[in-house]
Amino acid sequence: MRSQIIRQLRRLHSYRASDPIEEELRGWNYHMPPIKPRRYLGLSMSDVAYRYCETKRDVYLRKVLKVQGEQRASLLLGQAIHEIVRNVSNEVIKLLSSGYKPWNVLETLFRSNKIVRNVCPQQFIKYCEEVYKAYALDLLSDFSDSTSFVPVISEFKVDGSPLGLSSRLSVDAIMQLSLVVEMKVGSSQEFHRLALAGYGMALESALELPIDFGALIYVNGVTINSPEFKVEVFYISPDIRKEFLDARDEVIDMVSQEKDPGMPVSCSPSCPFLNYCNNKR
Repeated sequence: MRSQIIRQLRRLHSYRASDPIEEELRGWNYHMPPIKPRRYLGLSMSDVAYRYCETKRDVYLRKVLKVQGEQRASLLLGQAIHEIVRNVSNEVIKLLSSGYKPWNVLETLFRSNKIVRNVCPQQFIKYCEEVYKAYALDLLSDFSDSTSFVPVISEFKVDGSPLGLSSRLSVDAIMQLSLVVEMKVGSSQEFHRLALAGYGMALESALELPIDFGALIYVNGVTINSPEFKVEVFYISPDIRKEFLDARDEVIDMVSQEKDPGMPVSCSPSCPFLNYCNNKR
Protein backbone atom coordinates (compact mmCIF):
# COMPACT_ATOMS: atom_id res chain seq x y z
CA MET A 1 0.00 0.00 0.00
CA ARG A 2 2.80 2.41 0.88
CA SER A 3 4.50 1.69 -2.43
CA GLN A 4 1.24 2.48 -4.27
CA ILE A 5 1.02 5.83 -2.46
CA ILE A 6 4.61 6.74 -3.30
CA ARG A 7 4.18 5.88 -6.99
CA GLN A 8 1.11 8.09 -7.25
CA LEU A 9 2.76 10.92 -5.32
CA ARG A 10 5.56 11.10 -7.88
CA ARG A 11 3.04 11.98 -10.57
CA LEU A 12 1.51 14.79 -8.47
CA HIS A 13 4.57 16.94 -7.85
CA SER A 14 4.17 18.68 -11.20
CA TYR A 15 0.60 19.66 -10.27
CA ARG A 16 1.84 21.34 -7.11
CA ALA A 17 4.55 23.17 -9.06
CA SER A 18 2.07 24.50 -11.65
CA ASP A 19 -0.69 25.38 -9.16
CA PRO A 20 0.97 26.38 -5.87
CA ILE A 21 -1.04 26.97 -2.70
CA GLU A 22 -1.42 30.61 -1.72
CA GLU A 23 -0.41 31.53 1.81
CA GLU A 24 -3.97 32.64 2.66
CA LEU A 25 -5.20 29.07 2.10
CA ARG A 26 -2.80 27.50 4.58
CA GLY A 27 -4.40 26.29 7.81
CA TRP A 28 -2.02 28.27 9.98
CA ASN A 29 -3.73 31.47 8.77
CA TYR A 30 -6.83 30.59 10.78
CA HIS A 31 -6.96 34.12 12.23
CA MET A 32 -7.72 35.59 8.79
CA PRO A 33 -10.37 35.02 6.09
CA PRO A 34 -11.00 32.80 4.22
CA ILE A 35 -9.67 30.26 6.76
CA LYS A 36 -11.23 32.10 9.70
CA PRO A 37 -14.85 30.92 10.08
CA ARG A 38 -17.88 33.18 10.47
CA ARG A 39 -18.83 31.30 13.63
CA TYR A 40 -17.26 28.58 15.75
CA LEU A 41 -19.80 25.74 15.87
CA GLY A 42 -17.57 22.72 16.45
CA LEU A 43 -18.64 21.05 13.21
CA SER A 44 -17.56 17.51 12.45
CA MET A 45 -15.80 16.71 9.20
CA SER A 46 -18.82 14.77 8.01
CA ASP A 47 -21.05 17.82 8.74
CA VAL A 48 -19.03 19.85 6.27
CA ALA A 49 -17.59 17.53 3.66
CA TYR A 50 -19.99 14.64 3.16
CA ARG A 51 -22.91 14.83 0.75
CA TYR A 52 -24.67 11.53 1.30
CA CYS A 53 -27.68 13.83 1.75
CA GLU A 54 -27.54 16.19 -1.23
CA THR A 55 -29.23 19.12 0.56
CA LYS A 56 -27.36 18.57 3.85
CA ARG A 57 -30.67 18.11 5.66
CA ASP A 58 -29.02 15.40 7.76
CA VAL A 59 -26.80 18.10 9.28
CA TYR A 60 -29.83 20.34 9.91
CA LEU A 61 -31.65 17.52 11.70
CA ARG A 62 -28.63 16.62 13.79
CA LYS A 63 -27.36 20.10 14.67
CA VAL A 64 -30.54 22.20 14.78
CA LEU A 65 -33.43 19.86 15.64
CA LYS A 66 -31.17 17.52 17.66
CA VAL A 67 -32.70 14.43 16.05
CA GLN A 68 -30.97 11.18 16.98
CA GLY A 69 -30.23 9.18 13.83
CA GLU A 70 -30.53 5.41 13.58
CA GLN A 71 -27.49 3.17 13.44
CA ARG A 72 -27.34 1.66 9.95
CA ALA A 73 -25.46 -1.55 9.13
CA SER A 74 -23.17 0.26 6.67
CA LEU A 75 -22.16 2.77 9.34
CA LEU A 76 -21.50 0.04 11.90
CA LEU A 77 -19.35 -1.84 9.39
CA GLY A 78 -17.35 1.30 8.60
CA GLN A 79 -16.71 1.92 12.30
CA ALA A 80 -15.63 -1.70 12.78
CA ILE A 81 -13.22 -1.60 9.82
CA HIS A 82 -11.64 1.60 11.16
CA GLU A 83 -11.14 0.03 14.59
CA ILE A 84 -9.66 -3.14 13.05
CA VAL A 85 -7.23 -1.15 10.91
CA ARG A 86 -6.20 0.97 13.89
CA ASN A 87 -5.60 -2.15 15.98
CA VAL A 88 -3.61 -3.94 13.28
CA SER A 89 -1.46 -0.84 12.59
CA ASN A 90 -0.61 -0.40 16.26
CA GLU A 91 0.12 -4.10 16.79
CA VAL A 92 2.35 -4.37 13.70
CA ILE A 93 4.35 -1.31 14.74
CA LYS A 94 4.67 -2.55 18.33
CA LEU A 95 5.78 -6.05 17.36
CA LEU A 96 8.26 -4.91 14.71
CA SER A 97 9.72 -2.39 17.17
CA SER A 98 10.15 -5.23 19.69
CA GLY A 99 12.32 -7.17 17.24
CA TYR A 100 9.76 -9.58 15.83
CA LYS A 101 10.39 -10.85 12.31
CA PRO A 102 7.54 -10.22 9.83
CA TRP A 103 6.47 -13.87 9.79
CA ASN A 104 6.39 -13.92 13.60
CA VAL A 105 4.25 -10.79 13.53
CA LEU A 106 1.73 -12.54 11.29
CA GLU A 107 1.64 -15.63 13.51
CA THR A 108 1.04 -13.46 16.59
CA LEU A 109 -1.64 -11.37 14.93
CA PHE A 110 -3.54 -14.33 13.49
CA ARG A 111 -3.59 -15.99 16.92
CA SER A 112 -4.97 -12.92 18.68
CA ASN A 113 -7.61 -11.35 16.46
CA LYS A 114 -10.21 -11.02 19.21
CA ILE A 115 -10.68 -7.39 18.19
CA VAL A 116 -12.74 -8.58 15.20
CA ARG A 117 -15.41 -10.27 17.31
CA ASN A 118 -15.38 -7.40 19.80
CA VAL A 119 -16.15 -4.63 17.30
CA CYS A 120 -17.69 -6.19 14.20
CA PRO A 121 -21.46 -6.75 13.74
CA GLN A 122 -22.27 -10.47 13.71
CA GLN A 123 -23.37 -10.52 10.06
CA PHE A 124 -19.99 -9.14 8.97
CA ILE A 125 -17.66 -11.26 11.14
CA LYS A 126 -16.26 -13.37 8.29
CA TYR A 127 -15.61 -10.35 6.12
CA CYS A 128 -13.98 -8.41 8.99
CA GLU A 129 -11.66 -11.34 9.67
CA GLU A 130 -10.54 -11.23 6.05
CA VAL A 131 -9.95 -7.46 6.30
CA TYR A 132 -7.88 -8.02 9.45
CA LYS A 133 -5.64 -10.56 7.70
CA ALA A 134 -5.39 -8.67 4.41
CA TYR A 135 -4.44 -5.39 6.05
CA ALA A 136 -1.78 -7.07 8.20
CA LEU A 137 -0.27 -8.68 5.10
CA ASP A 138 -0.34 -5.35 3.29
CA LEU A 139 1.52 -3.51 6.05
CA LEU A 140 4.12 -6.25 6.30
CA SER A 141 4.65 -6.33 2.54
CA ASP A 142 5.49 -2.61 2.83
CA PHE A 143 8.13 -3.54 5.39
CA SER A 144 9.58 -6.19 3.10
CA ASP A 145 9.65 -3.96 0.00
CA SER A 146 11.11 -0.85 1.58
CA THR A 147 14.48 -0.11 3.13
CA SER A 148 12.97 2.80 5.05
CA PHE A 149 9.67 1.55 6.38
CA VAL A 150 7.84 4.44 7.99
CA PRO A 151 4.95 3.36 10.27
CA VAL A 152 1.52 4.83 9.79
CA ILE A 153 0.37 6.94 12.74
CA SER A 154 -3.11 5.64 13.32
CA GLU A 155 -6.04 7.72 14.62
CA PHE A 156 -4.14 11.01 14.89
CA LYS A 157 -6.09 13.52 16.98
CA VAL A 158 -6.11 17.15 15.89
CA ASP A 159 -7.85 20.29 17.18
CA GLY A 160 -9.97 21.67 14.35
CA SER A 161 -11.54 24.48 16.41
CA PRO A 162 -9.44 27.28 14.83
CA LEU A 163 -11.24 26.44 11.57
CA GLY A 164 -14.66 26.26 13.20
CA LEU A 165 -14.51 22.46 13.39
CA SER A 166 -14.53 19.98 16.26
CA SER A 167 -11.73 20.24 18.82
CA ARG A 168 -11.35 16.45 18.58
CA LEU A 169 -11.08 15.64 14.91
CA SER A 170 -9.72 12.18 14.28
CA VAL A 171 -7.55 11.70 11.18
CA ASP A 172 -7.29 8.05 10.17
CA ALA A 173 -3.55 8.33 9.61
CA ILE A 174 -0.67 10.55 8.56
CA MET A 175 2.53 9.46 6.89
CA GLN A 176 5.86 11.22 7.36
CA LEU A 177 3.95 14.26 8.73
CA SER A 178 3.16 15.40 5.19
CA LEU A 179 0.43 13.13 3.83
CA VAL A 180 -3.02 12.84 5.38
CA VAL A 181 -4.73 9.48 4.96
CA GLU A 182 -8.39 8.53 5.20
CA MET A 183 -9.88 5.05 4.88
CA LYS A 184 -13.37 4.52 3.48
CA VAL A 185 -15.54 1.43 3.16
CA GLY A 186 -17.47 1.23 -0.09
CA SER A 187 -17.31 3.17 -3.33
CA SER A 188 -15.36 6.30 -4.20
CA GLN A 189 -17.17 9.65 -3.80
CA GLU A 190 -15.98 13.03 -5.05
CA PHE A 191 -16.74 14.70 -1.72
CA HIS A 192 -14.30 12.42 0.09
CA ARG A 193 -11.59 14.71 -1.28
CA LEU A 194 -13.13 17.62 0.61
CA ALA A 195 -12.53 15.79 3.88
CA LEU A 196 -8.85 15.40 2.97
CA ALA A 197 -8.66 19.15 2.37
CA GLY A 198 -10.32 19.84 5.73
CA TYR A 199 -8.05 17.49 7.62
CA GLY A 200 -5.01 18.87 5.79
CA MET A 201 -5.80 22.47 6.78
CA ALA A 202 -6.62 21.45 10.37
CA LEU A 203 -3.24 19.71 10.59
CA GLU A 204 -1.53 22.78 9.16
CA SER A 205 -3.14 24.93 11.86
CA ALA A 206 -1.98 22.54 14.58
CA LEU A 207 1.49 21.56 13.32
CA GLU A 208 2.55 24.69 11.40
CA LEU A 209 3.68 22.37 8.60
CA PRO A 210 2.40 22.24 5.00
CA ILE A 211 0.14 19.30 4.15
CA ASP A 212 -0.04 19.21 0.36
CA PHE A 213 -1.22 15.68 -0.39
CA GLY A 214 -3.91 13.29 0.75
CA ALA A 215 -4.62 9.61 0.18
CA LEU A 216 -7.95 7.80 0.22
CA ILE A 217 -7.78 4.07 0.93
CA TYR A 218 -10.96 2.30 -0.11
CA VAL A 219 -12.02 -1.09 1.23
CA ASN A 220 -14.43 -2.55 -1.30
CA GLY A 221 -17.16 -3.51 1.19
CA VAL A 222 -19.04 -6.79 1.39
CA THR A 223 -20.27 -6.91 -2.21
CA ILE A 224 -17.69 -9.62 -2.87
CA ASN A 225 -16.20 -12.21 -0.54
CA SER A 226 -12.60 -11.05 -0.24
CA PRO A 227 -11.51 -7.53 0.76
CA GLU A 228 -9.71 -5.36 -1.77
CA PHE A 229 -7.80 -2.16 -1.06
CA LYS A 230 -7.68 0.66 -3.59
CA VAL A 231 -5.54 3.75 -3.10
CA GLU A 232 -6.20 7.19 -4.62
CA VAL A 233 -3.74 10.01 -3.93
CA PHE A 234 -4.63 13.67 -4.52
CA TYR A 235 -2.98 17.07 -4.47
CA ILE A 236 -4.82 19.22 -1.92
CA SER A 237 -4.97 22.08 -4.39
CA PRO A 238 -6.10 25.70 -3.90
CA ASP A 239 -9.41 24.92 -5.61
CA ILE A 240 -10.29 21.99 -3.36
CA ARG A 241 -9.33 24.04 -0.28
CA LYS A 242 -11.69 26.81 -1.41
CA GLU A 243 -14.42 24.24 -2.08
CA PHE A 244 -14.07 22.90 1.46
CA LEU A 245 -14.19 26.40 2.97
CA ASP A 246 -17.29 27.24 0.91
CA ALA A 247 -18.96 24.02 2.13
CA ARG A 248 -18.04 24.87 5.73
CA ASP A 249 -19.49 28.38 5.43
CA GLU A 250 -22.66 26.99 3.83
CA VAL A 251 -23.20 24.71 6.82
CA ILE A 252 -22.40 27.51 9.29
CA ASP A 253 -25.05 29.71 7.65
CA MET A 254 -27.64 26.93 7.60
CA VAL A 255 -27.15 26.03 11.26
CA SER A 256 -26.90 29.65 12.43
CA GLN A 257 -30.11 30.63 10.62
CA GLU A 258 -31.83 27.36 11.58
CA LYS A 259 -33.09 27.10 8.02
CA ASP A 260 -34.39 23.74 6.83
CA PRO A 261 -32.73 23.08 3.43
CA GLY A 262 -35.50 20.68 2.43
CA MET A 263 -35.55 17.11 1.22
CA PRO A 264 -33.21 15.90 -1.51
CA VAL A 265 -34.54 14.48 -4.78
CA SER A 266 -33.52 11.00 -3.63
CA CYS A 267 -32.40 9.60 -0.28
CA SER A 268 -29.56 7.21 0.44
CA PRO A 269 -30.81 3.92 1.94
CA SER A 270 -27.98 4.15 4.47
CA CYS A 271 -29.05 7.58 5.78
CA PRO A 272 -29.58 7.42 9.58
CA PHE A 273 -32.50 9.88 9.24
CA LEU A 274 -34.33 8.03 6.46
CA ASN A 275 -37.26 6.88 8.60
CA TYR A 276 -37.58 10.27 10.30
CA CYS A 277 -37.81 12.13 6.99
CA ASN A 278 -40.20 9.59 5.46
CA ASN A 279 -42.53 9.84 8.45
CA LYS A 280 -42.55 13.65 8.19
CA ARG A 281 -43.49 13.78 4.50
